Amino acid sequence: MQNYFSLRGYEIDTATRAARGIEIVKEKKPDVVLMDLKMPGIDGDEALKLLKSMEPSPKVILITAYDDGGKTKARLINAGAYTCLDKPIKSLKDLEDTINKAANG
Repeated sequence: MQNYFSLRGYEIDTATRAARGIEIVKEKKPDVVLMDLKMPGIDGDEALKLLKSMEPSPKVILITAYDDGGKTKARLINAGAYTCLDKPIKSLKDLEDTINKAANG
């Protein structure tokens, strides 16, 4: 995923832990954050809450493999997520389109 977006001119920062990702967002103030719902340390729900409290607040796209008939996705959207996508990502081009819509809308 990082190679796909880097080759297309996107500035990419990655973190393997939510706490580090939040530090990066505070430093760089990206337009869009793409993150997994399940992460070591802070989970996606708490990370979303922290990200949405920032000024400016990035658009947050969550990715999850959790399938509960849409309840989790609805909860996350209500909490401020731009959208939630299913894992595995089937099309990086579709993901790119979603990221661009979030960044420009």
